[in-house]
Amino acid sequence: MRRAKYIICMFLMVHAISLAGQSRSDLREMFVSAEGDILFEDYSEALPKYLSLLQIFPDNFNLYYRVGQCYLNTAGEKDQAIPWLRTAVDNINPGYRAGKLREKGAPYDALYFLANAYRIAEEFDKALETYELFLKDVDTEKYDTALVRFQMQTCHNARIMMRKPVFVVDKNMGSTINDRFSEYNPVISADEKTLLFTRELQFYDAIFWSRKVDGRWTEPVNLTPQLGVDQDYYTSSLSPDGRTLLMYRVDTYDGNIYMSHLEGETWSRVEKLNGNINTKYWESHATMSSDGTKIFFTSNRKESMGGLDIFMSVRDSSGNWGPARNLGPEINTVYNEQTPFLANNDQTLFFSSRGHFNIGGYDIFRSDLDENGNWSTPVNAGYPLNTPDDDLFFTPVGNGNRGYFGRFSDDGYGRMDLYSCDIYSELNPRKFIVTGKASVNNLLSAFPQPVKITASSNSDNDNIIHALTNPVTGLYSFMLPHGGYSISYDSDGAAPLSQDIELRPDHSGDTVNIQPVILDETDFSAYLRLLSDTLLNVASPDPVTINLIAEERSLLDIEVVAPDSAVAIEQYSITDTTFAYTFSPEAGENKVSLKLTDRFGNDTGAVVMVRRSDPPPRREKPLYHEIPAMPGADNAEGSMSEEGSGTGELPVDKEPDPAPPAKAGQDNPVDSDPAGATITDGNEGTKCRYWWLLPAAGLLLLFLLLWRRKKRRNIEDEQ
Repeated sequence: MRRAKYIICMFLMVHAISLAGQSRSDLREMFVSAEGDILFEDYSEALPKYLSLLQIFPDNFNLYYRVGQCYLNTAGEKDQAIPWLRTAVDNINPGYRAGKLREKGAPYDALYFLANAYRIAEEFDKALETYELFLKDVDTEKYDTALVRFQMQTCHNARIMMRKPVFVVDKNMGSTINDRFSEYNPVISADEKTLLFTRELQFYDAIFWSRKVDGRWTEPVNLTPQLGVDQDYYTSSLSPDGRTLLMYRVDTYDGNIYMSHLEGETWSRVEKLNGNINTKYWESHATMSSDGTKIFFTSNRKESMGGLDIFMSVRDSSGNWGPARNLGPEINTVYNEQTPFLANNDQTLFFSSRGHFNIGGYDIFRSDLDENGNWSTPVNAGYPLNTPDDDLFFTPVGNGNRGYFGRFSDDGYGRMDLYSCDIYSELNPRKFIVTGKASVNNLLSAFPQPVKITASSNSDNDNIIHALTNPVTGLYSFMLPHGGYSISYDSDGAAPLSQDIELRPDHSGDTVNIQPVILDETDFSAYLRLLSDTLLNVASPDPVTINLIAEERSLLDIEVVAPDSAVAIEQYSITDTTFAYTFSPEAGENKVSLKLTDRFGNDTGAVVMVRRSDPPPRREKPLYHEIPAMPGADNAEGSMSEEGSGTGELPVDKEPDPAPPAKAGQDNPVDSDPAGATITDGNEGTKCRYWWLLPAAGLLLLFLLLWRRKKRRNIEDEQ
């Protein structure tokens, strides 16, 4: 844009000097030449001529009108049309005579062009007001009022679309592809590694070819020599495999479609398509299906519904293109349709149109093929992919949510640059990597604690994402689609926090960094609860279990004090809320002291007493019954126990005397008592040296019974 302005200024400076000396016939000739450029829509050629004439005729408002008209039809310069046309509108001549240099007034249609300029500049109120002013006194025989009312409707449509924009993230393709000239009409292979485009050079327009190697585009190659052409050719479309190129060329009186194939590393010379495609009418664009059996192209042949329509032809068995068929009113309108492209495995048709639900100029539309082979009602691709200006050439990739196009930009490398873009919507949300850091204030490093992050969508209750921070670094990351979210932070012993974030699809970059979050500590006490009694009585040395509930991520110190042992101290790291401590108590009082320290340094404790009382020793069952003690038996001679025991029990617990060594020839040695007799009990031959006590006890008992009976009789006789 800057270069164009510089050229125009230089042109005017040079011609301002030379024009002063030119005759009126020379000036008239220049005017006629400019009018001829307008007739052939070569506005860039006409503009400097009109500007030069204005240096000589500054009060000629017809020239203001023409300059405004040229700017309005020059890509990248349309915003400059408004002041020129506004001046022309203020000087409309009802008796305007076209094609006359002497005509100083502007024609009535300057109002219409000014309204269009306001619309393109998105000044819709002024555009509608000017359209209304134009319709007020318009000659309906001369102007198409239906077109004017359609333009007014596009202003209302634009307001609707701009209130609900689609999210488009575009990226300039860089200085390797774009230079100080204009690049446009990009076509690309399905894998996005082969790119062809048209570049406007100083003296002609040429097709360039580049490949992506190791993620970088190679220096573009001018294909003019390979294609064998010496005129302007323009890229139209590229096959998915990147090996078949369709081009468009303006011939003498019409436009035609040409083809070239990549053979090895060289593109073949151009080949004009047959008469079913190219006719005496204007064919301006073509694209093929992925299998190469169908071609969709634009033509204004007599079968069209109005202006340029989209037609389709099928390749026959001989490889020739068959008769063309109009796609019908579902796709084509009374206005122009242009630049068809196929996407989504040939199930989606992208094209540009001045009709349908339009927001001004050419808009990009998409239509899907149903199971019956019918195209759906075209849908506007939305703002800002479409603008109130002309949006003509969009090359889709994949399912159509990604594509390539050319655009004028003040911050580009030249006039028009090539861009790639991604289109995001609810069905195709842009995804971001969300990163951040969260921690708890005064958190002891000895007890690392994660923070739980929850991201909840403000528009979709089912869209909830959970994540945990790294317990050491406090960092976290997760992926979210674009939209509004509530982010909450929670951690045990800390006050929760929350914040709202908005992930916009047009955010620069794929990563969103959230400011660090620090949670305030709220836990000022440790938690420990016994599930066992504080006093446990046990009657055996079997292990005893003390059950308790403790705060997670705490340290538990246990001290056991037993009667006959040193103090035992153990330490445990509590990883669960329940804990069981088991130990074997000693006889007597066992003191178990518990001390819990939580991760914040808070501590608490408890004491459990375990009392072990063992039962008395168990006696073995004797081989005989106890004998009741007789009165005075404690001092009687002939005590039954060698130890003088007066219990009346046989000393069964006393160990027997060791047996004497066995003599030779004795197989079963036995003990002998003084009387020379030997007996054994039932416990595997244990010897009993007091065998005579049993019969003696029986005689004594019998004596007592007889004595008591005799005494009872004597008492009865005395009575």
